[in-house]
Amino acid sequence: MARELGLPEAAGASLAVLAGFDTPDPAPLPVPAHAVTALAPLACTPEDTAELVRWWPDESWPAAARWLVDACYARVRADLGSLEWVQWPDLTGSPDPRVRCAPVYAFAAAVPALLESHTRWGVPARVSAATLADVGRHVAKHRTMFDTVGLELPLWIALHYRGMLVESGRLQYEPALLGEAEAAAMGQEAGALCVRLHIPQTGPLTPRAVQESLSGAADVLDPYLLGALGRTTRVATCSSWLLDPQLKAYLPADSNIIAFQDRFTPTGQSGPGDSDVFRFVFTRPRVEPDAVTATTRLEKAALDVLARGGHWQAPTGWLHLPAPA
Repeated sequence: MARELGLPEAAGASLAVLAGFDTPDPAPLPVPAHAVTALAPLACTPEDTAELVRWWPDESWPAAARWLVDACYARVRADLGSLEWVQWPDLTGSPDPRVRCAPVYAFAAAVPALLESHTRWGVPARVSAATLADVGRHVAKHRTMFDTVGLELPLWIALHYRGMLVESGRLQYEPALLGEAEAAAMGQEAGALCVRLHIPQTGPLTPRAVQESLSGAADVLDPYLLGALGRTTRVATCSSWLLDPQLKAYLPADSNIIAFQDRFTPTGQSGPGDSDVFRFVFTRPRVEPDAVTATTRLEKAALDVLARGGHWQAPTGWLHLPAPA
């Protein structure tokens, strides 16, 4: 199948996640004349929307590419309501835009199912709309990184469509279960419910915007988590390069990033952060210091640490969410 889809051999193995969907039912996509309406909730740019409409699935599609759309849709529906992270196919290496965009079409087809679940779980319409708009941002990011239409990280967007991530204000909230090490560092029980905080690229990370999101989180999360999982939580964690203490050597104490960092109590756990820094600071899919030019204070910091032989980290911190107003 990888050969039929024009995928490199290394990427072919990633199709294993679709095993078990050999003959999926067709994804419920409208005819091309209604493609713009179907794409509207994803908030893609006009350029991306036009190209997605151009390649909209129809009877002219190769059988392998149509299978990919239908299998991705079947995967989305099968995973709805699950906390488990599931890998998704790596399609960026395909020269065929129909293959690269197959997950986008599957996600467009799955919008009604996700909104039905959101309504049942008490998720406000404005939160649903903000959550879905992340698809368009990531399609745009793919274009910036690769100069093609596609979706580099469908596994991230699949999290939204499992119903296990919502965007409220400046932050995104992902329900998860605490692992043993982080739970011990936080004085919590392993397996306890928490929410992992993520920072979408939607503008400045101002203290006011962050506080407004955190202050209103309980009003959004309580009905959502109780509806989806039967329990709620006030514990939030964040694992991000934005929490790397090395940033304090480069940024003012009153900067937005340091203010965000200072909200969290470190757990002592950390992961590698170089790749994330290049992805979010330079919009690059790989760590390539010689291929970028630093103009801002943050960009210069990113390169200086590497030039000194160091590396960026993605530490984990935690905090208590405010009680409902």
